[in-house]
Amino acid sequence: MKNSRIRLLSRTICVAAIIVGFTATPIDAQELPIAEARPGPVFGTPGDDGLSLPTDVAIGAKGRVYVVDSGHHRVVYYDGKGNQLGYFGTKGKKEGELQGPVGIATASDGNIYVADRGNQRLQIFTADGKFRHTMTLLEEGVAVTPVGVAVTDRGKSLFVTASNSHRVLSVDRKGNIRTGWGGKGKEPGQFKYPATLAVDANSNILVVDVLNQRIQMFSTDGTIVASFGKLGAKPGTFIRPKGIAVADNGQVFVSDSYLGVVQVFTSTGELIGVLGTNGEAARFETPVGLAFAAGRLYITDMLAGKVLSYDMESGR
Repeated sequence: MKNSRIRLLSRTICVAAIIVGFTATPIDAQELPIAEARPGPVFGTPGDDGLSLPTDVAIGAKGRVYVVDSGHHRVVYYDGKGNQLGYFGTKGKKEGELQGPVGIATASDGNIYVADRGNQRLQIFTADGKFRHTMTLLEEGVAVTPVGVAVTDRGKSLFVTASNSHRVLSVDRKGNIRTGWGGKGKEPGQFKYPATLAVDANSNILVVDVLNQRIQMFSTDGTIVASFGKLGAKPGTFIRPKGIAVADNGQVFVSDSYLGVVQVFTSTGELIGVLGTNGEAARFETPVGLAFAAGRLYITDMLAGKVLSYDMESGR
């Protein structure tokens, strides 16, 4: 088992080095710190009747699990045990229809916010999938292409990542942009294709800065608070970070869709370990969107067509 694990990690690092143009040293299996977790229910199955290219997940009231089924242009929702309860959305441009949705967030008032990327808008639904209203965000007259969305204060405040402008936007419940920050670049406070985002207990906004291979943390007015991560294939570094979630105790989970792992950090960005069970790192095909609720981490494995869960008692 140890030798096969070393070969797998070495192969991943070598292929990554060829693609992104850097040299990395393989890590001995014993040097991999493991953040222990216990596997929980699985949500969805791949295929025409299951999930196709799921991209994100959010947890609602009563433990409902909402999954963005991007390939089918809809949202599918489940109970906490993995039983499908229903779905909403279909491909189209009309109200309540979706085109390649990517991000999702739930609010404490029960509303579901979906980043309808293909239609360049946010759509809001009830917990049972009934359409409520649409938000089209405009910056200097140009429609924003939303990717990630996070909700605070019962929907009074939204934070949205815009892939076309490489910015993060603070939005009120009527769809008015209060402020925004970023722009394309690699300097602190700039982004190269920001993806998902999360809000911690201190109301800091954590943003996955994909092509800068880092996580940036901001106050609600856009002031940068901290940053961690860099290009690499060793624990604590990233090649393609995609999803982020924050536990009740402040631990930060980040998925890497290229390396196929989820890493766990302290609230200040210090590496705790790679998510795993019984001393072995958990491997995924393409881990993207993450969510955390009631001690459980949810991981959207896009190419596998499902959402996996892990119980993290230390994350409470």
